[in-house]
Amino acid sequence: MHDYTALSHLYDDWIDYPGFELEKDFPESEYQLRLRRARTLLEEHSLDGLVITSSAIGQWFTSFLEPHEWHDLCPSRSAWFILTDSDDRLYMTPTAGGEHFNTTRRSTWVSDIRQVVERSTWPRAEIWDLDQVTGWFRDLGLERGRVGFELGDCMTLGISVLDFMRLRELMPHAELVDGSSVIRRLMSVHTPAEIDRVRLACEAGVWIHAQVTDLLRPGMTERQLFDALEDRFAAAYGDDYEYRAAGVWDVRNPARDDSNLFHAVATRRPYAAGDLVFRGWSGVRFRGYPADVDRCWSVGKPSRDVLDLYRMAWECNRAMAEAVRPGNRCSDVHAAGAAVESRHGFARKTGRTGHGLRNTGGLSVHPDNHTRLEAGMILSVEPMFSTVHGFFDLEDQYVLTEVGAEPLHELAPQELPVIE
Repeated sequence: MHDYTALSHLYDDWIDYPGFELEKDFPESEYQLRLRRARTLLEEHSLDGLVITSSAIGQWFTSFLEPHEWHDLCPSRSAWFILTDSDDRLYMTPTAGGEHFNTTRRSTWVSDIRQVVERSTWPRAEIWDLDQVTGWFRDLGLERGRVGFELGDCMTLGISVLDFMRLRELMPHAELVDGSSVIRRLMSVHTPAEIDRVRLACEAGVWIHAQVTDLLRPGMTERQLFDALEDRFAAAYGDDYEYRAAGVWDVRNPARDDSNLFHAVATRRPYAAGDLVFRGWSGVRFRGYPADVDRCWSVGKPSRDVLDLYRMAWECNRAMAEAVRPGNRCSDVHAAGAAVESRHGFARKTGRTGHGLRNTGGLSVHPDNHTRLEAGMILSVEPMFSTVHGFFDLEDQYVLTEVGAEPLHELAPQELPVIE
């Protein structure tokens, strides 16, 4: 058995070692707001603590800039963010010299950073042991507490199932329960700062989509278009933005045998008259927040089939947007689009047609998702139709207010953009 108590202080000197000041991803007031929201939910759900072990949730507390390694990103290591009514602690592997301790202190607002001791007993392949965790819970007064973990819908537990089962054995007087209802709410009802970042991302996403009409020409290859888009974006936006031109493109042309369905790589296929070009997101992020805005373009004069399909997608988009209101359910938004589809003679069998900002928030525009919408949520409307004539998908993002919803960007155009 390892002496974890002695080893857990091995790198403490590095935490506050003097260093260059780093710009944190968000102000301390934002961090405190997130903690208050989480603690209010802990009280509402009768939880004494919340344990986060995945990067998808953990980075909401620590930021996208933190350097430590979550289990889902580095499976041999582990990171734990533990919140109680009075403590917020991050347990992390310090790396060989403890340098990540220091950088995490400079890049996050977490009050207390402590070591996950990197010692284990062979033949365990992970470089940390679970036995030390009981001491953490004891220090936090949770040895007999009711503690929520990422166990339920839309969650990914950042430790192995066997480790979780063993932890329950090691803590027989504690209740280790599903905390996903708390986490989904944190991930689906956004702070004003998050909404502002999504808005900035979406505005830039719509802008770069508008450049396609200006830059794309028949005979140009995908690679040439993507290079031109990246050059134009770099000239217009600063370091807080990221843009990746490749990925989630779809090009279909029933008159040719080289349609290029959903793909991630930049190809040498030349654009040609009759192509229906689609992109399934904008490629833009602002300080880690994505702009999931989808658009279509026609190369040359579109056929009547293409125009009719685009018109149906646009009408579904608008009908669904009208249903994005506080008190309505995700299924109501889906039904609004399905009614338009039915009027056009289209019978959808399955598939969601919109979603929240994060999948961990549990918002899916689907007939079987009855989550009620409320102010602060971000929801997309995304009707989509896959045909030989093209993939027709118009996605817009809305933030719910107390009385309705407002778009986060310029909406999809009523008329299909045509590249002459």
